[in-house]
Amino acid sequence: EILKAEVKSRALKKSLEDVSKRILAGESLNKSLEKHPNVFNQFYRSIIRIGEETGSLEDNLKYLASQIQSDYDMKKKMKGAMLYPLIVIVLALIIALAVTIFILPKILNIFTVLDVKLPLTTTILIGSVYFLQKNWFFLIIGVIFLIILYRVLKRFLFFRYYFDKLFLASPVFGQINRNLILSRFAQSFYTLLKSGVPILESIEIISQTTTNEVFRRDIISLKLEVEKGGKISQGLSSFRATFPLIFGQMVSVGEKSGSLENSFRYLSKFYQKEVNSGLKTLSSVLEPVLLIVVGLFVAFIALSIITPIYQFSGSLKLR
Repeated sequence: EILKAEVKSRALKKSLEDVSKRILAGESLNKSLEKHPNVFNQFYRSIIRIGEETGSLEDNLKYLASQIQSDYDMKKKMKGAMLYPLIVIVLALIIALAVTIFILPKILNIFTVLDVKLPLTTTILIGSVYFLQKNWFFLIIGVIFLIILYRVLKRFLFFRYYFDKLFLASPVFGQINRNLILSRFAQSFYTLLKSGVPILESIEIISQTTTNEVFRRDIISLKLEVEKGGKISQGLSSFRATFPLIFGQMVSVGEKSGSLENSFRYLSKFYQKEVNSGLKTLSSVLEPVLLIVVGLFVAFIALSIITPIYQFSGSLKLR
């Protein structure tokens, strides 16, 4: 009742009202939450179910809160790291379009009447401006079409698998994304095991909550290996493309020493640090690259405009 009164989201408030009614009618918390899978996913509900069955609901809610806080902090760091480059790129595009559409046409019209041979940079600039003026609408439609096509194809597992595989293979962003998925996998496994969820059920839950199709397929295969009686570390060693050697070795140490939970906790923290390090490196690399790109663009425009003016003034002096 307190949560329902404090929540600002209408959708969440409506869900909590229904949960409250069901609990008052005698349903368990887990059964009440099952009616709202879009708000409370299977990972969330499984931890609460085990907590209710074992009488450790309070502790399980603490583990769940820690998991959600960890995911939130990681998303916040990702957004924070990409905010500055995104602002620079958007502003650069807006300025470039404004200059190209409103300012350059007035200046370039002068060059068409000058009796001088235009340099290559000016010719390229004039051609680009005229192309944008004539085809800007089709370019916008094309970009919108590509975005819609990408979202539609992502709904099909076949295309999503190759999109995710291609993204993982990218030099910088792919490695950061891989480390982020590994960190979430380890953190989720730790939280589920700590909450008392069985290993096979934990793997099943993680496979359903993993958004990357490449990792999801490997996790499903991992479950099949464990169902046959194999160890988690043995299954992970079969997927070197997604799970590094050190990941499987740390899990193996946890299995042999009886501290599998602690191994996953250590791996989660380790890959969180790797993600943080990757984001810092990305920011430090992107900033000078963006400045160089913007500087080259400005220099190209300046050179394209100033060069023919100097040529024309030089021809007047000779005359």
